[in-house]
Amino acid sequence: MAEGEGFLRWSPDGALLDVRLRPGSSRSALLGVQDGRLVIAVHSPPQQGRANREALRLLSRLVRVPPSRMEITSGQNSRNKTVLVRGVSESEIAMLSSLLEGADPHPSGDRR
Repeated sequence: MAEGEGFLRWSPDGALLDVRLRPGSSRSALLGVQDGRLVIAVHSPPQQGRANREALRLLSRLVRVPPSRMEITSGQNSRNKTVLVRGVSESEIAMLSSLLEGADPHPSGDRR
């Protein structure tokens, strides 16, 4: 895996991804890695779990696993989250690596 992937840890249940969510963005996208977290922008507002659900759908498409295999294990009400991807292989997670190669390694904005 490429350098700067401190966002990924392995557990007996699967991959743990440290994520920084940016709700209310103009578009939904994987923006890169910042401070050891995947930065994900979603269009949905952070109300009633909408942004969380959209983030899981986006991650699901990027990693190519069903959303049913994903769960936010910490940070439900925070921008910083940990997402468990159950039963995922290293090759499936490698999809994120290939996408990150073209992403901005230092996404701008959101300095909270």
